[in-house]
Amino acid sequence: MTGTKTKIAVGAGLAVLLIAGVTTLIVFRHRLEEHFNLAAGRRILAGHQAGTVDFKEVIGRRHLGTPASYFDQITSFPAWQTVPRGFQVFDQVPLQIDGMICLWGESNAKKLKIVFPELVPDIAVHQKFQTLYVYHGAFFTAPSGTPVCDLVFHYADGSAVTNQLLYGEDILDWVDNSKMSADGRRITPGPTAARSKLAWVGGAFSPTNKRPLRFCLTAIDNLQPDVTVTAIDLVSDKSNVAACILAMTTGRAGLMR
Repeated sequence: MTGTKTKIAVGAGLAVLLIAGVTTLIVFRHRLEEHFNLAAGRRILAGHQAGTVDFKEVIGRRHLGTPASYFDQITSFPAWQTVPRGFQVFDQVPLQIDGMICLWGESNAKKLKIVFPELVPDIAVHQKFQTLYVYHGAFFTAPSGTPVCDLVFHYADGSAVTNQLLYGEDILDWVDNSKMSADGRRITPGPTAARSKLAWVGGAFSPTNKRPLRFCLTAIDNLQPDVTVTAIDLVSDKSNVAACILAMTTGRAGLMR
């Protein structure tokens, strides 16, 4: 019996070591992949294939957004503490996440008494580019195809082009409200448009609500790539949904994979 107990103890110890080893390997692999992704993103920026749009002036001086440092202070929804910030690379697109710009949504204004601006004008760009990559999420939901947010490109020749983010096709509620599958798994749905992807999933909404958070990435084609875009306006379409823009990157077409 003593020998049997010893074998069981040794077996249990080996199992614990094996699990610990596998966990360490997974974490190491994840960090290694993240390191290579960040390095690749910096090479893209250094090679002038892309350029991040600076939100600091809008958030800091004009107070039309929320700085990333505030994410850790949203104690009622601790999931925000897990939201990536700083320099990130999602789907091979480099992004600089310094905060969040939210636009007016009816549910936020009426239910939560949170009134975001309807317009955030003149976000400085001063670049020529083929594609604008927008990293975003939303408060609340709407029927698929509902216009949520306009991005207005202002060109150096005085012209302007309006682009829209549509709910379901491009932009989604940042809380995954999908149901669990029969085997207890949750597969987070992404946007349906070919130009948009699910970029980041993580955290949990609250200690009692384990639904993960999600943010999407949309590639908007620039119809006048040979003309300098001086600035971009963000405009609410006054739907039920409040659009939340966390980062924008200009660059060549086809960066997002």
